[in-house]
Amino acid sequence: MELVKDAGTTDLRVELPPAAMGIYKQEEVAKFMATASADGVPNVALIVSQMPAEPGRIVFGEFMMVKTQANLAQNDKIASFAITPKLEMAGFKGDVSGWTESGPYIDLINSIPFFRYNAYAGIHKVATAEIREMLDFPPKLSMVTAGREFLAMRTRGRIGRGESVGGVQTPEPVRSKFDGIMSIKVLAYLDGDGYPNLVPLFGVMFRTAGELRFKVSGYNSAVGGLPTPCKVALNVLTLDLRTYQIKGTLVRFDKSLGLRVGVVRVEEVYSSMPPLCGQRLV
Repeated sequence: MELVKDAGTTDLRVELPPAAMGIYKQEEVAKFMATASADGVPNVALIVSQMPAEPGRIVFGEFMMVKTQANLAQNDKIASFAITPKLEMAGFKGDVSGWTESGPYIDLINSIPFFRYNAYAGIHKVATAEIREMLDFPPKLSMVTAGREFLAMRTRGRIGRGESVGGVQTPEPVRSKFDGIMSIKVLAYLDGDGYPNLVPLFGVMFRTAGELRFKVSGYNSAVGGLPTPCKVALNVLTLDLRTYQIKGTLVRFDKSLGLRVGVVRVEEVYSSMPPLCGQRLV
């Protein structure tokens, strides 16, 4: 781990390792960011503009980030997670240190093809974030492992021995995205150090319209140590670039036939896409 000190200060940043740098520099990569409100409620959104700018620093543009921006006005701590189509992954915790409306950071974000060729999506405000700690993820997950987890949740994982958790009626189109194998799912929560944290999920399914279940595995084992109940947020991204967020409570962990499963009561459902970006559906 390389530490970088800001000139004239004692502020230390952690430099992205080469593999993580390579992931974050790619443009067609799913990049998520977790934030938390002042009272500790997590939020997780797709922020594709995250790009390395200097050693120990990333920047990202203000674009379709309604709740993220509101949270950052109250709490500058973030967590980030990036995953490639080959399931290479990296992530970090950090602090948003400021915003700028001109200069090289604006130019960097607007050089990304998605923003450069779309007048509607042009970025006019960019945040800088200092990297404080790398998250502990395997460098890559195999497609076979992801497929096995998907199938395990549809056999052993669907067995619910605990009492019903209730929850709101999640719309079927949202449930189908979380239940699908061709999508990326992440879960955000507030860590013990006061920073939000993020883990990927591959074994996910709705047991009822208000109860979502996920498999605890080696690559997301950090979530397995959470005290319950606790507030969580989940986001799904599909191949056709549809994305939704669910907020709720991680009620308990069930264990059955060798599988440890987190049980989430769904309490809010949001669209993360225009024209309903940030709008609550349920």
